[in-house]
Amino acid sequence: MTTVKKPGALVLLVLTVSLAGAVDRSTPTESLGVGIVMPSLDPAQPLYVYGVSDLDTLPEALSPQDSVVFRAGPHYVDIATAPPWFVPRTMKLDYGLLHLRAKTLARHWIEVVVNERTGATRWVDRSAVRFEPWPVFLLGVVTVEVDDPTANPIRSGPDATAPVRARSAAFLRPLAVQGDWLRVGPSPLADEQVPTGWIRWREGGRLLITYSLLS
Repeated sequence: MTTVKKPGALVLLVLTVSLAGAVDRSTPTESLGVGIVMPSLDPAQPLYVYGVSDLDTLPEALSPQDSVVFRAGPHYVDIATAPPWFVPRTMKLDYGLLHLRAKTLARHWIEVVVNERTGATRWVDRSAVRFEPWPVFLLGVVTVEVDDPTANPIRSGPDATAPVRARSAAFLRPLAVQGDWLRVGPSPLADEQVPTGWIRWREGGRLLITYSLLS
């Protein structure tokens, strides 16, 4: 196990925004995972990543493999140093957004995808980050859009046999979650106003929607 490099020992990260404009654009083959991890954007609290072989091991018993270090900028908290492989799911720091996809949730640990290009994962201390399972996270986004409104129309109920109310990919406002179904309504951001109904938000471990975190 290697010791965390001190701030300044790492090469300054060239930031790559994985989701331009804080909009999720999942690939059809991507595994959804169990939710979203949001590190604390605090210069006094780096995001430490670990290699964990025994999930019963407490975080304080291990030395981190590496870290993402934050710094206070003139207008917002930025990243000072990070490993060159760090490509999170969402990174728009001027809006305070840094999201990692959670692959595995354990009692003390969360396995997160640290590189969305390669699928590489590391473990983080569960108590050091904020975790939201997908249903909770989706209810906090601004709008969602259906990837394929023909195959996934707005239905009157959370069932594939429920009558179709509309076929639209317009900006939709999340209202409730029931299993694989998301109740949506019209958003004031959309030009096209649609009826309230249900869409399928996931199927076979993948997202069927695109979500926006900003208005």
